Amino acid sequence: MKEVIKFLATGFYSGFFPYFPGTAGSLLAFILVWFLESTFLSLLLLTILGIYLCTEAELIFAEHDCPYIVFDEFCGAFWATWQLSSLPQFVVAFVLFRFFDILKPIPINKLQKLPRGWGVMADDLAAGIITRLLLAGLIYWGVI
Repeated sequence: MKEVIKFLATGFYSGFFPYFPGTAGSLLAFILVWFLESTFLSLLLLTILGIYLCTEAELIFAEHDCPYIVFDEFCGAFWATWQLSSLPQFVVAFVLFRFFDILKPIPINKLQKLPRGWGVMADDLAAGIITRLLLAGLIYWGVI
């Protein structure tokens, strides 16, 4: 079971990429989500699974928010791209998501301090949701 958790929590091992594993995991997630259609229910289920996986993976790697764990980026990417329909929208979503995930402006930076998988997931979920809200505005105003 540990190997299954490692495989999923590391984003199909993309988290072991030697440079910028979070960006590597995010890029893989954005490629996957391009081919998948998500529903609100699937996003909620993915989030619940992510909290479990990230909690278990932290125990396996014995480190809070270990850089190998990128399932949180997967979940954030899925939230950021929910119901987007064009490649330019996806590109802007990727850039904004990575911006918020890397810089972690307030209040995102506070969420990372939550315990276990909650803290691992919460900052990326916030980055994804904030990205999606900004994209909704950009789409509404005809920017993209």
